Amino acid sequence: MNNSMQVKFSRQLFFYVALMLFFSLPGVVLEPIFGYNSDILTQGEKSDTKTYSARHLQNLRKSVFPRYIHLIDTQNSRMTGTILQSGVLFTYKNYQAREVYFISSLDRYKKHKMYRNTRGVWYYLLPRAEYESKEPERVVRYKFVVDGLYVHDTSHAQYEDDRAGGLISLYHLNSDYMKPKEGILVLDDDTQDNRKVLFRLYAPNARYVSLIGSFNNWDSGLDKMERTKDGYFEIVKSLPEGQYVYLYRVDETIEVDKKSPELKYHPVYGRVGFFGIQ
Repeated sequence: MNNSMQVKFSRQLFFYVALMLFFSLPGVVLEPIFGYNSDILTQGEKSDTKTYSARHLQNLRKSVFPRYIHLIDTQNSRMTGTILQSGVLFTYKNYQAREVYFISSLDRYKKHKMYRNTRGVWYYLLPRAEYESKEPERVVRYKFVVDGLYVHDTSHAQYEDDRAGGLISLYHLNSDYMKPKEGILVLDDDTQDNRKVLFRLYAPNARYVSLIGSFNNWDSGLDKMERTKDGYFEIVKSLPEGQYVYLYRVDETIEVDKKSPELKYHPVYGRVGFFGIQ
């Protein structure tokens, strides 16, 4: 076996091992590639999120309604840094179009290039975004820009008047897309000397979570965190400039924040989260 064949075999082996590990995770479902047709994506929104490959999109024969999916894309993995992407899939069919863009109210109608398969279907994956302190609006207003002309999505029945003599499509983001960002978020100024800092931990099975750290003398009774409807616990602290270490008390155990910007060693608690305010 020559060097080029060895490299090719190694890449293929790595890819299939990565796929086996990924699909061993609970809740991950991949539709059969060879049994694929456009009807897979025309059954309406479901509670479970399906996983597709780039080959699925290349084999689309018609445009389908928008839906939240996981996408395995090895071709663009070098650009994105991962073979697995998540987001809302939008499609538009037009054999004659030379270029098509996706625009939406999420980013003030910035143009995003759509890609065409051999069957004349254009597609774009609106990447999953994590919001910080303020949850974004759940209704996305969007259009396709087809060779300079603005058109609504005819595969999707929800639309409204765009107040300019046309129609604009609507898509309601579900809780999968609307995931809040975990960890520490330094927000706006609180006072002249202090900053607001949001702490957020995902602990859906916990009954009680409190924040302990150098800012409250490690007292678990001072900073109880509030539970949100999606299984997160949050608290906002007002802190002056400085460096801080912290942990979470989750029910009866002490846990380190895996989303912390940095970890430090504490002589009493061992590994602790660390962050600074300038």
